[in-house]
Amino acid sequence: FRNIGKAIDVAFKRTFRATGLLDHLVYFLGRLIAEEFMEILLLCANGYGIGAQKLLRGMYERAVSARYLRDHPDEVENYLAFHKIAAHKFLKAVEASMGKNVFSPEQARNIEREFNEVKERFWVTDCKKCNTTRLNHTWSSRDLVSMARMSGDLWQLVVPAYYQPTREAHSTMGAIFSRLDPEAAQREEGFVFDGSAQHARADEALMVAQHITLITLDLQKQHFRLDSLEAILQSCLEDF
Repeated sequence: FRNIGKAIDVAFKRTFRATGLLDHLVYFLGRLIAEEFMEILLLCANGYGIGAQKLLRGMYERAVSARYLRDHPDEVENYLAFHKIAAHKFLKAVEASMGKNVFSPEQARNIEREFNEVKERFWVTDCKKCNTTRLNHTWSSRDLVSMARMSGDLWQLVVPAYYQPTREAHSTMGAIFSRLDPEAAQREEGFVFDGSAQHARADEALMVAQHITLITLDLQKQHFRLDSLEAILQSCLEDF
C-alpha cells in the first residue's frame, strides 16, 4: 500500500494545469478511480468482498471512458453535452415521483432549454424497418463493452470488472446464488444465506481494483508526461 499510495499522491496531489477539456476529464476520472480504490480497499479489509465487487463496475466504466476519450478526443464534447440529457431525465423522474415543486420553475426551464440545445446530437435509430428514432442511453454511439474491446489491457478485465459486478449489483438470480451457503446445500439443508466474511471474493475484487488503478496511473503518466511517476509506478507493478 505504501507504494501505490505514494503513486496516487504523485499523480493527483499536485498543481493541476489543464490545457483543454480532455485534460480535465482524464484527470478527474482518474481521481475518482483513485478514491474508489480506497473504498474497495475498506470493504475488502472488512470482509465485504461482494460489496467491493459491486464498486468495480463504476470504477471500470470510468477507466474505460478515460482511455477511450484520450484516444478519441473528438467525442469529448458529446461526453460533456450528455450531462444535459441526464439532467433532463433526472428532472422528469423527480417530477413524476416527487412532484413538480422540487425544482423551481426557473431551474426546470433551464434544464429543458439545455436539453433542447443538445438532444439532436443523441438521436439514434430505434428500428431500421420502421424508420423510427429514439434518444441514445449514453454519450457515444459505441457501448461500454465495445469501448473496452478497443482499450487494450482493460479489455482483459471485462468479466471480473464489468459482467460479474453487474450481476451482483442488479436484481438477478445470480446475486442470490452467490450468497447461498454451498456446504448447506451439500448437506441437503436447503437454501441457507451465507452471512460470513467473503475473503476469497475480497481478494479477487482487490486484485482487479489494483490492476485498474495501475492502468489509470499509467494513463496519467502518459497523458500528462509525469516523469516523476515512472519509478514509483514501476515499484507498484512489481508489487502487483
